[in-house]
Amino acid sequence: MIGFLFFVIVVVAPFLAWLLFRSGGYKRIPLDAPPGAGWIATGERFIDPTSGETLEVWLRPQSGERAYVRKR
Repeated sequence: MIGFLFFVIVVVAPFLAWLLFRSGGYKRIPLDAPPGAGWIATGERFIDPTSGETLEVWLRPQSGERAYVRKR
Protein backbone atom coordinates (compact mmCIF):
# COMPACT_ATOMS: atom_id res chain seq x y z
CA MET A 1 0.00 0.00 0.00
CA ILE A 2 2.80 2.43 0.85
CA GLY A 3 4.52 1.59 -2.43
CA PHE A 4 1.35 2.42 -4.37
CA LEU A 5 0.91 5.76 -2.58
CA PHE A 6 4.57 6.58 -3.22
CA PHE A 7 4.10 5.80 -6.93
CA VAL A 8 0.99 7.98 -7.16
CA ILE A 9 2.58 10.93 -5.34
CA VAL A 10 5.99 10.80 -7.01
CA VAL A 11 5.09 9.71 -10.56
CA VAL A 12 1.41 10.18 -11.33
CA ALA A 13 0.72 13.53 -9.60
CA PRO A 14 3.61 15.43 -11.28
CA PHE A 15 2.63 13.92 -14.64
CA LEU A 16 -0.98 15.08 -14.25
CA ALA A 17 0.18 18.56 -13.19
CA TRP A 18 2.45 18.69 -16.26
CA LEU A 19 -0.45 17.73 -18.54
CA LEU A 20 -2.66 20.41 -17.01
CA PHE A 21 -0.15 23.25 -17.36
CA ARG A 22 1.21 22.10 -20.72
CA SER A 23 -2.17 22.28 -22.40
CA GLY A 24 -3.45 25.55 -20.98
CA GLY A 25 -0.73 27.22 -19.01
CA TYR A 26 1.05 30.09 -20.65
CA LYS A 27 -0.14 29.86 -24.23
CA ARG A 28 -1.96 33.08 -24.94
CA ILE A 29 -3.71 34.21 -28.10
CA PRO A 30 -2.70 37.78 -29.01
CA LEU A 31 -5.49 40.36 -29.19
CA ASP A 32 -5.99 42.79 -32.08
CA ALA A 33 -6.96 45.71 -29.81
CA PRO A 34 -6.37 46.66 -26.16
CA PRO A 35 -8.63 44.72 -23.77
CA GLY A 36 -10.67 47.68 -22.46
CA ALA A 37 -11.41 49.58 -19.26
CA GLY A 38 -9.33 48.70 -16.23
CA TRP A 39 -6.30 47.65 -18.25
CA ILE A 40 -3.04 49.61 -18.45
CA ALA A 41 -0.14 49.34 -20.88
CA THR A 42 3.06 48.21 -19.15
CA GLY A 43 5.39 49.55 -21.83
CA GLU A 44 6.75 46.05 -22.41
CA ARG A 45 7.10 44.90 -26.00
CA PHE A 46 8.53 41.70 -27.40
CA ILE A 47 8.64 39.71 -30.60
CA ASP A 48 6.60 36.53 -30.42
CA PRO A 49 8.97 33.72 -31.44
CA THR A 50 6.24 31.64 -33.09
CA SER A 51 4.62 34.34 -35.24
CA GLY A 52 7.33 37.01 -35.48
CA GLU A 53 4.79 39.70 -34.50
CA THR A 54 5.56 42.51 -32.08
CA LEU A 55 3.30 42.25 -29.04
CA GLU A 56 2.56 44.79 -26.29
CA VAL A 57 1.85 43.71 -22.72
CA TRP A 58 -1.25 45.06 -20.94
CA LEU A 59 -1.97 44.52 -17.25
CA ARG A 60 -5.14 44.45 -15.17
CA PRO A 61 -3.90 45.60 -11.74
CA GLN A 62 -6.91 44.24 -9.81
CA SER A 63 -6.17 40.63 -10.78
CA GLY A 64 -2.60 40.68 -12.08
CA GLU A 65 -3.83 39.23 -15.37
CA ARG A 66 -1.76 40.04 -18.43
CA ALA A 67 -2.90 40.39 -22.03
CA TYR A 68 -0.81 40.48 -25.19
CA VAL A 69 -1.87 42.87 -27.95
CA ARG A 70 -0.53 42.97 -31.51
CA LYS A 71 1.36 46.19 -32.17
CA ARG A 72 -0.03 47.81 -35.32
